[in-house]
Amino acid sequence: MRRLVPGLVTFALILVLGPTPASAQKFFVGAGVTVPSGDFGDYAKTGWMVNGGFAPWRSADNRATIWAEGLFGSNSFEGAGDNSSNLYGGLGSFTYNVTGEASAVPYVIGSVGYLMQSFESGTNSDSEGGLAFGGGAGIGIQRFYLEARYLTASIQESTTAFLQFSAGITF
Repeated sequence: MRRLVPGLVTFALILVLGPTPASAQKFFVGAGVTVPSGDFGDYAKTGWMVNGGFAPWRSADNRATIWAEGLFGSNSFEGAGDNSSNLYGGLGSFTYNVTGEASAVPYVIGSVGYLMQSFESGTNSDSEGGLAFGGGAGIGIQRFYLEARYLTASIQESTTAFLQFSAGITF
């Protein structure tokens, strides 16, 4: 089993990247703030998040794109000294440009993936993970983007949900 998973991942990457010309692939990096909601919002403060990834596929008209991305962020706890929660994970996202090529292009985004949440309280720490999904909207202005999205995951009988407001660059 330990050899099967890396082999399947490698095979999937070859299938996804193989038929896509390198000129159609894009990369991005971004950063922003996270505003906790749901059960997560009961104890966490506004935090920060960074993310990055690449687009292994784009449609011929460049309006639809599939992204593979990773994210990492941290939120402090309400009324607690050094206590915090770190969020990290991987997502597959689909964006669709609402308009064609223009100086400012609005788009919608949908994501699904896996989100890990690690809790750190003094010398104690614990990590749990769960399936994550969400959606949002953004605007691309030449190589830069501004985006707002909502992500949620059921982690250990609780809901970890947050709004993510971010800005970044594609290249």
